[in-house]
Amino acid sequence: MIAAVEGTPMRRYYFPIIHNGEMQVDEMGELFGSAELAIQYGARVARDIVSDPDYDHASGTVVIVVDASGAAIARHRVDSVGAAEH
Repeated sequence: MIAAVEGTPMRRYYFPIIHNGEMQVDEMGELFGSAELAIQYGARVARDIVSDPDYDHASGTVVIVVDASGAAIARHRVDSVGAAEH
């Protein structure tokens, strides 16, 4: 997890993944001090997936960043990591 600035309230963000048209739910989530840190983490998850030599590039995998209220705040298409949709 990316460290938060001292005194910053931590909020929970979730990172469900759509892979081959199926949603893989993230029930635990992670704590971050800002939405931007959570979005950066989502991009890192997508980069980790695409770097796997067994990853199927035709699977249409997407990492979604969801805040505690359930709003999707970013989407990272694994085949085009680096260009988050906010």
